[in-house]
Amino acid sequence: MDTILQTAVLLGFDRALPTELCGEIDATCLINARLILGGRHEEVIQELLKATGLIGNCSFKDPQDLHTRLKNQLSSSLQGRPNLALLLAIALLQSFIQSNFTGPAAAQSGSDVLACIDEQKDNLHRFSISLLSVLGQSAYGLCDDAIYLVMSLILLEQISQQPSLFGADFQETAVVEISPSETPAIVACAHWWRARAIMVQMSLLPEPTGPHPIVASSVFNSIDLVYAITKEIPPHLKAGLEKELGLSFYLENVKCSLAANTEHLCLPSLTKAQKLTEFQFVLTGARAKRTKYQNEFRSGLIIMAQSLQTASDLSDELPNGAPESLALESDHLLERPIFESIGNEPLDEQIVKRPKKDQEYGLDEERLLPIAVRQEDIPVVLRELDPNDQPPLSDDDNVQLLLRMQVIRQTSPAQNSMVEQELGAIVNRVLYQSGQKNWTVFSRALWERSLVETTKAKTIERGLLQMQSLVEELGLKIKSRMLPQDSSDDQTNNIERLKYVHKLPFVPRWAMDAKLAEKYMSLGVLKSAVEIYERLSMVCEAALCHAAVGDEKTAEKILIERIEENPNDARALSILGDIRQDPNLWLKSWEIGKHVNAKNSLARYYYNPPTSSGLKKDTAACLKHLNESLRLYPLAFDTWYFYGCVALECGQMDIAAEAFTRCVSLDATHSISWSNLSAAFMEQGKLKEAHSCLSKAISSDSPNNWRIWDNYMLVSMKLNLWPDVLMACRKLVEVRKDKMGEFSIDMPVVEKLVELLVTSDFPVDESQRLTHFQSSCMEFICDTLPSVVTTNSKCWKQVAKVEMWRKKPWASLECYEKEYRAMSHNPDLEFDERVWNDTVEACDDLIAAYESLGEMEGKHGPGSLVCKDWKYKARSTIKSLMSRGRNNWQDSEGWEKLVELRNNL
Repeated sequence: MDTILQTAVLLGFDRALPTELCGEIDATCLINARLILGGRHEEVIQELLKATGLIGNCSFKDPQDLHTRLKNQLSSSLQGRPNLALLLAIALLQSFIQSNFTGPAAAQSGSDVLACIDEQKDNLHRFSISLLSVLGQSAYGLCDDAIYLVMSLILLEQISQQPSLFGADFQETAVVEISPSETPAIVACAHWWRARAIMVQMSLLPEPTGPHPIVASSVFNSIDLVYAITKEIPPHLKAGLEKELGLSFYLENVKCSLAANTEHLCLPSLTKAQKLTEFQFVLTGARAKRTKYQNEFRSGLIIMAQSLQTASDLSDELPNGAPESLALESDHLLERPIFESIGNEPLDEQIVKRPKKDQEYGLDEERLLPIAVRQEDIPVVLRELDPNDQPPLSDDDNVQLLLRMQVIRQTSPAQNSMVEQELGAIVNRVLYQSGQKNWTVFSRALWERSLVETTKAKTIERGLLQMQSLVEELGLKIKSRMLPQDSSDDQTNNIERLKYVHKLPFVPRWAMDAKLAEKYMSLGVLKSAVEIYERLSMVCEAALCHAAVGDEKTAEKILIERIEENPNDARALSILGDIRQDPNLWLKSWEIGKHVNAKNSLARYYYNPPTSSGLKKDTAACLKHLNESLRLYPLAFDTWYFYGCVALECGQMDIAAEAFTRCVSLDATHSISWSNLSAAFMEQGKLKEAHSCLSKAISSDSPNNWRIWDNYMLVSMKLNLWPDVLMACRKLVEVRKDKMGEFSIDMPVVEKLVELLVTSDFPVDESQRLTHFQSSCMEFICDTLPSVVTTNSKCWKQVAKVEMWRKKPWASLECYEKEYRAMSHNPDLEFDERVWNDTVEACDDLIAAYESLGEMEGKHGPGSLVCKDWKYKARSTIKSLMSRGRNNWQDSEGWEKLVELRNNL
């Protein structure tokens, strides 16, 4: 029954704890679990630690000394009681999150709860921050109650029986392996909470580094984590709890990928979460009014969405103490767009564009945002909704939309107008709905709206004020407020704020302030941005702020003061090295803290050394530094990509193949990585593997990259995969024809395709059918190429061959005429003997075609001829060409050939 208790705490709601089973659960565990579910974490911490003498009157020499004492004291006091130990770890973690992420501020600080004396407090916090720092990146020094997070991580490492990440050398990372049948449920729960705690620790660092993202990702690597927990749940409760746990697992998997900068791995989990909740949504277009004086509706984007829950299942009231959504108060813009109804537009009034041949309609649900191009692609249930008053969504479905929004933000170019419209459509769907919204979900939606609005001149004021309001709303370390607050004493309790905190990306209070500073910086308000960074003690960010506007001397001064104060700040050393372009500073940063960016900077320095250094490009040194960087943080896509490109450049194909294999495992949609991997395989003689990689490349995110298609065509030719050659050749013509015209046609390839086609058998009766290659090749040669060709006579000759092969001699003769016409209209005919001779050859082909095809049956059936007056046309053709060449080419071989042709007629 303890598994049900831990499951309820993991899910964060009391209803997962059936009343009839409470009597079978340990009373102490049940009391503490209910306190945690009620948001009373401090009481649990005080109760479970009151007899441990955890800190006592001890003094600590260094962070490792503190870690050793905490580890020994916690282990001995809770030995043999894993459930209580896990509940204590959860209470510590949740209390830390409340103090730094969600608010409201706790009644007592961690040092007061642990009964620390004044002399201990400074060292306790400083050593805790040092323990939470990773590879030279210092954890944020002004976070509250850092000791809570340290203790929680220690307990979770002990319960899950995993090697400690505190003070490790990180040379070998222990990847978590979970068995659905052998891993005990209590250990699986500990793994889950440990992954949550690690993600909290990662949010304290300037950027993800070290083994922490790998460990967290390995926990969420398989759904076996859920099955390991539910195997010990009674059968009548198993199905419901398994679904709830599965949904949390997939949403937190997405959050973990976002935190580790592996956002391209998010889509499968988002799709599975959507299927679990049966959430229906689609991005489509609709006419809308956005201004107060707009008479006509203009096109815009909208998210149509509906949860499985009915409107009656959701309350109509906002939660108490919900964040205030500031009004736009614009004289021009409406508060929100007003849309016309969707799905009722008469067919003859719809805007219909002529579709391309390869364009596919329908709803593709395997996308971050399923797009409905036409009305009939929108599911009927969604088509019937009122776009201005859509039904409320469940909080889990709102979370899904916000997660998809974050993935789009991290995978799309900044300041892209279409992306901004998509993000605006998502956030409007979350914000503008009736019904109760969770505090965390609503405040995050307001935050995302602010980020979108601060990129637009007409909404930037509301965006900045809303960001400031949300920072103050947390109620954490805000001494003076810019905006008036509601005088009501009714504050949102911490249960509401913590409910979905583990499903949404962590945004600590200082990160919100820093983002506000970044927005000020983008507006050129340097003073306000620097003031915020200085208030937050973000020295490195303040230095980068000065460096970004060209004030490098001030940036250096700030960093030097930081290094003098904290000589072990590897990040500050690395940034100072970036400003000065000094390899010695990067080396020192690496020696002190194994700072990964220092090695990356060294690699770039040796790859492209400054002129003043007097050095030459050293790819061997570059590869060495990149290798050392990737050993410590193997989830860095950009570093792997650079590593592979350098290896390709210096001919190290084994390294290149390994690097680009890692790239495509991190982002399977990156077509350039697939293409580069194929290049490495080609150099290794692995043509089949190269072809497979190029197949992935052309189906990924760059379908119009002609270089990839060109490589695909060449490799397919080497493997004699002619259907693939045909597809590539056709795509190359389609992609390049607008810029290159007929020069987009690869004639040697076309000639080979025609040779293969005309040497095959054409069906002689209706019982036989063309093969796929025959029909595709025939369409390409006879339909596509003639629409591109203007002066290429060789191409017309190939088209003529195919027309003859498919029993259309009249069409074949027309092609020979076009071949000759293309040559005879060349203005160089009377001055260039090569052009003259080529034109004579074309004339010879045309005369031969008249003789052989002229008297064949024409396209109108029996009694008709291909060309009844073919002799007259032949003589006229020869006479015309001779008249043009009489003055310049009368004594040439081409002239003699024309005379011979005339005589033979």
